[in-house]
Amino acid sequence: MSNPIRLCDPHFHLWDLAERANPNIGDPPPYKADDYFQDMSTLPTELQRVSGVHVETVVGQITGGTVVDTVEETTWVCDQLRPTEADQPFGLVAYAHLARDTAEAERTIEAHREVASERLRGIRMILNHHPDNPDLTWPQVEDGVFTHPLFREGLALLQRYDLAFDLSCHPHQVADAAAALSDFPDVRVITNHLGFLHDGEDDAHENLWRQSTADLAKLPNVYMKLSMPWFACDGFHEDAGKEAKVRAIFRELIECFGVDRCMFASNYPVDKFKGISINYLYGKFLDWSADLSVDERRALFHDTAIKAYGAFDA
Repeated sequence: MSNPIRLCDPHFHLWDLAERANPNIGDPPPYKADDYFQDMSTLPTELQRVSGVHVETVVGQITGGTVVDTVEETTWVCDQLRPTEADQPFGLVAYAHLARDTAEAERTIEAHREVASERLRGIRMILNHHPDNPDLTWPQVEDGVFTHPLFREGLALLQRYDLAFDLSCHPHQVADAAAALSDFPDVRVITNHLGFLHDGEDDAHENLWRQSTADLAKLPNVYMKLSMPWFACDGFHEDAGKEAKVRAIFRELIECFGVDRCMFASNYPVDKFKGISINYLYGKFLDWSADLSVDERRALFHDTAIKAYGAFDA
C-alpha cells in the first residue's frame, strides 16, 4: 500500500519479572521492547506504526500489600524504548495513588516526570472492583475510591500537571466515576477496554454497560479505547458469530463517542496470551472500519490517541 495509515498504539505493556518483580500480574513470560516490536512488525501492510503509549502494570497498591515500585517501572520502560525513540516516539501512562495522600501523589508524579520528562502523558490507577466476584477484582485494588474526597484532589493534581487519566473500572462503578469526573472537564479521561463489558453476564449487565458508556460519552473530555475485545466476547477470533458481535460492540461505541473520541489499541501482550495475533487483531480493526472515510480511520488509528494524550509524535 503506497500510503499506509499511520498508527499510534495507545495501550501496550512491557515487563520482565526477572528484572522487575511484580506479583500483581502473575507469572507471565518476559515481554520486552524487542518482543513488542517484533509482534508489531506483522501488522497488515495497510498500517504503519509510528508511535505508542506504554501503560503501567503496577495495578493496585493496597495499604499493607506488596509494594511495586512504580517509578522504577517508568525508569525500566524508558530504558527499553529509548533506543528506538527517534523512529518510534512514545508516551507513558504511569501509576500514582490518587486517593490516599495528595502530597505523596504529587511527589510520585514529580518522580515520574524526572525520569520520563515530556514522555509522561497520563496516570492510571486501576479501580476494577466487584463486590460479589473476586475474579473481577484486580489485585490490590480498593473499593470506594471514586467517592473518596481525596480522589478529587488527585484529579485536580492531574489537571494542574496537564496529565490524562486512564479510567479502568466496571460498569457498576461508572456512576460514581462520572460524578467525580464531571467536575474536572479539563482532565482528558481515556476509558480502558470498551468500558469492561464482561462476557457471560446477563442482560442486566449489558444494559448497565450500555447506560454507563452513554453516561461517560456525555462528558466531552472522555475518550474510549477500543481494545481487549475478548473480555466482552471470549473466543471471538475463532467464531464468526462472536466476531460479528464484537464488531457490533465496536461500532456501537464509535457511534456513541464519535471517531474523534475513540482509538484502536493492541493491549499487547495480554491479547497475545489469548491467542490473538497482531495481524489478526489489526486486520479486524481495518475490516470493522472499512466503510468509514479516510479521515475517520486516521482518527481511530492515530489522531484521537495523540489528541487524548497530547501531541508527542511528529
